[in-house]
Formats: sequence, C-alpha cells, structure tokens
Amino acid sequence: MRSSRAQLILMLSLVAILTSCRLFSSQPLATSHNYCEPTIAYQYDSTYLPLADVETILKIDSSLTHRYTRHDLLLANAMGILPLLRELISLEGSNQLNSRVDILTKYQQILNRIILTSTQISGLAAELDCESERAERIATYLDQRDAQRIRRLTILSVVLGAATTVATALIHADGTAKVVGIGGGVLGAGFGGLAATSSTHSVPFHHDRNLLADIWYQPKQSSVYPPMIWYFLNEKVFSNLGEHTISHNTRQRWQDYVINGTSADQQALYFGKGGNYEADDLHNRANMLNQLQSSVRSINQDLQSLVLSLTR
Repeated sequence: MRSSRAQLILMLSLVAILTSCRLFSSQPLATSHNYCEPTIAYQYDSTYLPLADVETILKIDSSLTHRYTRHDLLLANAMGILPLLRELISLEGSNQLNSRVDILTKYQQILNRIILTSTQISGLAAELDCESERAERIATYLDQRDAQRIRRLTILSVVLGAATTVATALIHADGTAKVVGIGGGVLGAGFGGLAATSSTHSVPFHHDRNLLADIWYQPKQSSVYPPMIWYFLNEKVFSNLGEHTISHNTRQRWQDYVINGTSADQQALYFGKGGNYEADDLHNRANMLNQLQSSVRSINQDLQSLVLSLTR
C-alpha cells in the first residue's frame, strides 16, 4: 500500500517537473543590434552654432527687436541665423540698385537653414519613433510569451485537478485516495499560483546611443542632439509657461509618471547603455521615447512662427 502511494506521488511529481521544464526551457530572445542609430556621424557648421551671449546682442541691436519678437529671435539664434537676419534688415533699408538681388540671396540663405532645421527635427523624431518601436516590439514578444505561459499553467492546473478528482474516485483505498487528493490539490494550487505571478523573464537590450540619457542628466552640451534642438529644449521661452525648460519638464514627467517607484538599477538601465530588460521596463522606455518625440516635433510650431514673421 505504501509502495502504491509513493508511486502515485512520484508520478504526479514527474508530470509536474516535466511539464514545467517544457514551459520554461525555451531559449531567450536574441535581440538585434540597434538599427535606429544614424548610419553616419553628422558634422555641424560652427558658423551657425547658437550664440551664448544672445541677450547682450538683442539689447544692443534694436533693429532686430523692432522687427521680430523675442521668441522668434531666440529661435533664430537656435538655428544660427541671427547674423543673417541682421544683414537682411540692413539690406532692406538700403537704396542701392543691387540690394534686391542681395536681399533674395539672403532670404535663400535663411531658407536653407530653415530647411536644414526641419530635416534635423524630422530625423531626430524618426530615430525616437524607431527606438520606441524597437522597445515595444521586444516588450510585446515578452508579453505574448508570458500570456502563453499563464495559459498553459492554467490549463495544466485544471487538467491536474480533474485528473486528481477522477483518480480519488477510482481508488478504493481510503488512505491512498487521501494522499492522491492532497498531492494533486497541492500541485494544482502550485500551478495556479505560478500562473498568477508575473514572469521575470528578461532579454538583453542595448542602446549605446541613448537619447534619454541627456534629458535625464541635463548636461550643458549634448553629444547626441543637434545643437539647434538641444538649445531649443533648454531655453525656457519655448516652454508653455516659460518657468522651466522643455527638457526639465520632460524629465519631471518621467520622474512623476514613469520612473516613480523604480529602483536605482532600473534607472541605470534606462539611462545607461542598456542591459537585461523585462517587459515592463521596455514599456517604460517606449513611453519616455514617445513623450520626448512629441517635444521634439513641437519645435515645428515655433518654426512656423518665425517663417510667418519672415513672410510679412
């Protein structure tokens, strides 16, 4: 009798172990390289870098402030076209015969810088969108894998419970029936408990060029953002309230709604060069990238204001 009980318990245990191995022995996902990074390193003309002493220049040169708003002038400084605007104003007040050609030439130079700015905005927004999609794709894979795991564990728990019920009904020995019933119930409950717990499966996910890092650490200069966009993100006048910069406000939203409650290791994961990500971490990263993409795209609204001022 004792031998039969032991055999039944051993059989149930083997079934549980073999099934568990089948459920959890799949190989981790091999993530690809970061295909969102630019294929070349961009070189920016130092002639058109934003001026650090722009406020001093605006106080001295009243011709600029009479023609354009402070908002538009700071945006022009971000694009490096403040000297071009000054030259344009000077040419428009000239009575020389060839001034018309010079004015058109100056307008074309300004237009070229605006077009370049627009491509920088689009390029960075595309990279942010790609990075978000890359994180979401892997997160979705992990979510589907976890859902499959829960479904299999749930089915196994139900089947094991049914098998235990049938077995106890067929076994006439009272003691053996109790052992089988208790053993099957414990195993069924165990599988049900595993189904209720979240998976901690992770995958390696790397980002040597991390667009989130500079927003989080707030350096004075950025090695990954174009100078024009970095100036815009760190000038208070371009934010809605004008109290803090866009980069500061973006970081604060991350702090309040995404990073809140995360560990120091998770923050190092998000803003470093990458590591082993779980699904929730990847969803968080995608959310931050999407928020940042919206901030970058909003530059087009300010750009439109300057273009309207130039066409008046």
